Parts: sequence; structure tokens; C-alpha cells
Amino acid sequence: MSILDEFLFPFCVTAHSFNHDKSQVALCPNSNEVQIYSRSGTQWTLLHVLKEHDLLVTSIDWAPRTNRIVTCSQDKNAYVWTLDTVANTWNPTLVHLRVNRAATQAKWSPLENKFAVASGDKCVAVCYFGEDNDWWVSKHIKKPIASTVLCVDWHPNNVLLACGSTDMKARVFSAYIKGVDEKPAASAWGERLPFSTLCGEFESPSCGWVHSVAFSPDGDSVAFASHDSSITVATPSTGEVLSVRSHYLPFITLIWTSPRSIVACGHDCSPMVFSKDGASWRLTRKLGEDDKSRRSATASPSNNNTAFNLFRQMDSRNQPTKTTSTDGSLKSVHQNTITELHHDPSGNAAEISTSGLDGRLVLWAVQA
Repeated sequence: MSILDEFLFPFCVTAHSFNHDKSQVALCPNSNEVQIYSRSGTQWTLLHVLKEHDLLVTSIDWAPRTNRIVTCSQDKNAYVWTLDTVANTWNPTLVHLRVNRAATQAKWSPLENKFAVASGDKCVAVCYFGEDNDWWVSKHIKKPIASTVLCVDWHPNNVLLACGSTDMKARVFSAYIKGVDEKPAASAWGERLPFSTLCGEFESPSCGWVHSVAFSPDGDSVAFASHDSSITVATPSTGEVLSVRSHYLPFITLIWTSPRSIVACGHDCSPMVFSKDGASWRLTRKLGEDDKSRRSATASPSNNNTAFNLFRQMDSRNQPTKTTSTDGSLKSVHQNTITELHHDPSGNAAEISTSGLDGRLVLWAVQA
């Protein structure tokens, strides 16, 4: 495991998404804007600012093949942004979500012909382009969701959709859209899958909010992270539901890096690797803590007054604990909550990216 690149922006990064070759990145600086930067060596240059949203942008997803960006916000709206290559501008198209509460996460399907938007309206909006109306329309998945939906993830077959919510449950639904999707092959999740069919429901071990959910690369299992500092892996073909609890702060995002490896991170500031060991899962390591030379370089204060630096950095760092170094910095790469975790957009599952409230954007290589 190693750090491929590390970048520091002068603002909290609450959401990020790379384009297909990582030459550009879309960031939310904890505001109603989305900023698109272009990379040149180790420097990032601001190219575009997307300003249609009225309230905080909660999620960004950049489709690698179609080069479209979907954003959603606390203003209850979602936009699909398309690049006009002639004018070099991003043009927004409003999505007809039909929700009365904040949108919390948006994610393109694997084929990029539809996307899902989670919301505080106790539903998930599955959105697709209506050729008749020439705009993005939505269908809602509602029952039996009883509270705010915080996260969504697509199955590799482009039909099944997992979601996690504040009713302490993760669920798998069919998001089949007639005329858009081909009928999926039968699997352990079900055979006949009309829209909104409930294919699986799993409860958080200690009744914590479900912050993140992800399908395994083969789609046979689903994992979710809860506010009780646990991750759970459910496999319907065997009926196994395995949970791993940790003594760390809660995880708010997770992804699979292989069929036997999961990376989760959140309030504890370090990505943590869980591996399957025989019939069980266990926490095997934390990323970044073995890179002492990097920490000693980036943590060097500009002022020799340790107390001054400690208080000066409180706005962007966690409170110091016994895990801090002598200058008040944490022993992790990120110095505050990790807000998002993504796969490499080119499809390399062993490379991931993280962003955090400390303004850092970090690229990692995760060894299996």
C-alpha cells in the first residue's frame, strides 16, 4: 500500500469525482458550487465553476464514458451537466426529482444510461432520460423505506440498486426501467425483478444509521457501514450476514477493492482495510500510517511555537489525542474526517481516492 499523490486545497472538500483519466476533478468546497480543476503536474488550475444549486451540494458523480456530471444538493434538485466542447462550457439540465426533502447522494449506473438519487423524502429517485419529453425523469422507490436515505450503489448488472438509510437498514431493490434496461439474468437476488421489488433487507448490528453501501465486484454480496463503527457483509446465496465491529470512530464511506477486500473510512481520518479470512472478515491494516517520511514532511509547521500551531490548525483538524505527533498533527495522512472514497475511474480497483474536511485529496494504491 502507498500514497500515489497528495494534494491540499484551501477549503474543506465535501465531495469529489474525477474524469476518466484523472486529468480533471470536480470538487465541492462545502458550498453550493462545484469547482472543476485541471491537473498540470502537481498543480491544479480552476477551469469551471458550476453554480446552479442554491444550497450545499451533497454529491458529485462524473460518468467516465459519457463525460456527463450529475450533482445533487440540499435544495432538493439534481442537475446533469454536459460539456459544450465548442464554447467550452458546462450546460446544466434540471432533473425532475419530485422530492420534498434534500437530495443526499447521486450515482450513475454502470452503463451510464440512468442514475439514482437518495433523498430525505424517504425514497430513492431512479432517473432516466425520457426521449418523448426530452428531459430527465424519475421513478420512486419508497416502501418499506421509513426514513432518510443516505447512500446508494449499483449492482454490476445495471438493474439492482442498494441503499442505506437512517432507519438502520440496508436494502436491495430492483431498479428495472422498461424500455431502458434489458431483462437481467436470474441471480441469488431474484429471478423476476419488476421495478421496486425488494430483493434483500439487512439491519445494522447495533441499530446505527447506514452511511454507505456497496456491491462486491461480482455482485454476489453487499457491504454496508453503520454509525456503530461496524461494517456488515451480506451474501444472499449462502444466507451469511457477517459483521465486524471496530473501536474506531464511525465509518461514513466504503468500497470493495477486490472480492475479498473492503476499504472503509470516515471520522477516524484513516482508510482501513478489511479482508476476508476464511469464513470471517477482520480489520487488517490502516492505510498511510507506515509512511513516516511523508508525515514528517507535510506535518512540519511554519511556526516553531507548538501551542500556536495547535490552536491555529483546530479549524481544519481533529482535536489532538495520544495519536498525535509533537506538533499537534495526527499520525494519519488526512487530518480531519474523510468525506468521500472512490474507485479509480479507469477501472483499476486497486487504486482509490479520498477527500476530506482538511482539504486534502489523496490517491492511494491498495495492495490486495
